Amino acid sequence: MENVAQDSVGPASLPLQPAHRLLLACAAPPDSPRRRQIAGLCETGMDWPLLLETARAQRVEALCYAALRELGQAAAPGEAIAAFRADALALAGRNLQLAAKLTEIAEAAARAGIALVPYKGAVLAEMAYGNLGLREFVDLDFILPQRDLSGAWELLESLGYLARNPALAQAGAPIPGEYVFRQEKSGVQVELHTELTLRHFPSPPELAPLVAARQPVALAGRRVLTFSREDTLTLLAVHGAKDFWETLLWICDVAWMVAAPNFDWQAALERADGMRCRRMVNVALLLAGELLEAGIPAPAMAAAQADRVARAQTRWLTARILAPRPISPLEQLRYRMRMVSGFLPGIRYAARLATTPAADDWNTVPLPNRFGFAYALLRPLRLLRK
Repeated sequence: MENVAQDSVGPASLPLQPAHRLLLACAAPPDSPRRRQIAGLCETGMDWPLLLETARAQRVEALCYAALRELGQAAAPGEAIAAFRADALALAGRNLQLAAKLTEIAEAAARAGIALVPYKGAVLAEMAYGNLGLREFVDLDFILPQRDLSGAWELLESLGYLARNPALAQAGAPIPGEYVFRQEKSGVQVELHTELTLRHFPSPPELAPLVAARQPVALAGRRVLTFSREDTLTLLAVHGAKDFWETLLWICDVAWMVAAPNFDWQAALERADGMRCRRMVNVALLLAGELLEAGIPAPAMAAAQADRVARAQTRWLTARILAPRPISPLEQLRYRMRMVSGFLPGIRYAARLATTPAADDWNTVPLPNRFGFAYALLRPLRLLRK
């Protein structure tokens, strides 16, 4: 059997500064052994401004504040604690306002018989962290079947949300990466995703089984239905893979969510297999397990480590997380090819993403719908010029 221990991707293999190591310890879930490092790291010559700067860049300042307050406050300087506290309080206030808007939309959709399922954001904060104030989010995301889009569009308009691009409601309009709406009075942005906009899945996801397995979450004193933890793992893995896991917060989401004592690993991995997303889930688990020492059961972690390509992808991603750099078009192409198991499926997946137009393509070269086929040629050229 191949030895998988030789290419660990954890912090011990990275040239991290003490502030980065403290950041990882603070961001780790409560049962992670990494949390035990917090007090000791706080007593070293810590670069507190760097810690705060990096926490903000990685969107985990609320997690840092909660961990420092519990485990490291005695050794942390008062001004650092005060800065983290100010960020956390501001975040909690914004999140409460967004959660109220989410419940308003979800309840209106339920009355209208529209299967509009909230995910990420507020529901993830409660489901993974058990605390609305521990996770940053800036908009409201919902998933629904494409056939229900017109009903959801009318619903949002009735609540004062206007589409960024009204032309997308027309018959024969191209499918965007998401349908974006904004309420002018509050400034709240809503993004609708369907099985056709979720283009970073290897194939359009079948939403009916996910909708059937929804679970309730208590949010701002109301009950909201969202996807199960097990199904959310695959959704998070695809979302993280789409954007190169560019923020530590997304890895925290995985680490904290799978730490739930009743997490059904068999159901979660079967769903990932059924949606052809096992490679993406393997990478998500490796990132959470290696960087944050999440409590992932040995069989699930061993299966992820046995995926040689997933290990290579994880090493590449880990090197970028705390030291981001631009990604060349060729690197992007190679990365996309390797996020799906199998050589030919990987080529097809990468080619589809490279030729399927998105909002940037339409904004760069606006074309009438009848000439939409030309974007399959124009998009690769635009990507090469980036």
